[in-house]
Amino acid sequence: MFKLFKSKFFWLLLLVIIISLVVMNATAAQRANVTFLEKVIRDTYVPLQSGVSSFRNNWDGWTVVFSDKRHLQQQVKLLEAENSQLSMENQSLQEYKQESFRLRKMLNFDNANREKYDLLPAHLIARSPNNWYECITIDRGSRQGVKKGMPVISPNGLVGRVGSVSENSAQVSLITDREMAVGAIIQKTRETNGIVEGLGDSNQLRMINIPYYSKINEGDRIISSGLSATYPPGINIGTVTEITREPNGLLLVAMIKPAVDFNKLEEVFVITGYHPVEGFDLEEE
Repeated sequence: MFKLFKSKFFWLLLLVIIISLVVMNATAAQRANVTFLEKVIRDTYVPLQSGVSSFRNNWDGWTVVFSDKRHLQQQVKLLEAENSQLSMENQSLQEYKQESFRLRKMLNFDNANREKYDLLPAHLIARSPNNWYECITIDRGSRQGVKKGMPVISPNGLVGRVGSVSENSAQVSLITDREMAVGAIIQKTRETNGIVEGLGDSNQLRMINIPYYSKINEGDRIISSGLSATYPPGINIGTVTEITREPNGLLLVAMIKPAVDFNKLEEVFVITGYHPVEGFDLEEE
């Protein structure tokens, strides 16, 4: 015990404790002025404390940034998946809308013409790749009453006539086929008889055998004349786009834009029966 009191280390430690207690007591209360020693200690530790505080704040900021980035990436992935799903749903809805529009137009057309025609609706199921504008295949055949030679129409106008027939399908020759010809007249004047023939082009037909004195004009609508056994009268064929005179000067030739857009054709009607009505033309929706 007495050896402890004789130790310099003991007295040095005791002195440090006493000084610390004095300093703590002196600085515990709030004061307007601080001692020189406090200023030195405070000024010495301020840069270190600022550095530690700055590092801690920056670290917290980077932690927040990385956390937010991961969260944003997850949100982006979720939004991209949701957008893809909504795009697919929108595409399906647009397809249903277009189909509904076409079927409603078909129904209105059927109702408007049922007194004159027996109409059998059919869907296109195939096109021949090597003669795209010459023939199509529909999903109606002999079992549904389809026969060779029956005319085929759409709400817009004349499509063609039935060629070969099987039990549940039929091939239809389009009026754009080079082998096709339809007796036609001008709807407005009804004075000119001609023949509309296909050119192998979905956007163009040709009307020939038009007398040079005909009053045919660009924009006139051309309809079937009914002078053949195949096509009833009054079916819309197309509109005159150009008129030229043949070299002999006795006849005119008119270029016709088809009433039917064969590139977008999806549904048709087969005329299975025809009931003539006086002064009746095919109605169009």
